[in-house]
Amino acid sequence: MNLDKMLTAQAELDKYIVEKKALQGVDLVPNTFLALQVELAEFANEGRWFKHWSDDREPRTSKHVIPCLGNEFSREVNPLLEEFADAVHFFLSIANQKGWQDALYVYMEQLDVEEFDGGLTGIFLEMTYFINKSYFENPSEEKNEKWKEKFGFPQKQYWFRTAWILFLNIGINGFGFTLDQIEEAYWGKHEVNYQRQDSGVY
Repeated sequence: MNLDKMLTAQAELDKYIVEKKALQGVDLVPNTFLALQVELAEFANEGRWFKHWSDDREPRTSKHVIPCLGNEFSREVNPLLEEFADAVHFFLSIANQKGWQDALYVYMEQLDVEEFDGGLTGIFLEMTYFINKSYFENPSEEKNEKWKEKFGFPQKQYWFRTAWILFLNIGINGFGFTLDQIEEAYWGKHEVNYQRQDSGVY
């Protein structure tokens, strides 16, 4: 997964949106954190694993889409992977806005299947917990220095990195996505996001 290229492309998309919507000077970090939480919830909804009340708990991995516009073709999509890719967009966007890009570079060995001892629900809730910590907590300069010495990152950035690792773990070990599939889905949705900005249809 070419994170360098994806981070650059995400920054360009975000800049395009800011200019198109005249959002210069607006702090978009809170909205972006909320958007990430929304996309993660939509991903969980397509995953369906937590719906103990339902007889249909199979993840939504195939859907036939019939386009509204005449210049498009009908196609098969993977709703679960598409929602995952949407969340990738907002992880990248937050990293760019906060200067946390380094936090996203991880080793495959860090994606430990043993993290699933609490099941998918447990790891998902843990991920959202660390996202919230990375937004709400305000550690002191002294504490940040200690975390940098111990873990290589300031505290909030470390929480964000932890959430990202858990997120990738869910996709790769929880649902069998490959890094290539994730990147391909990202670029597919990236193109769609530009089309939506240009058409005004969201």
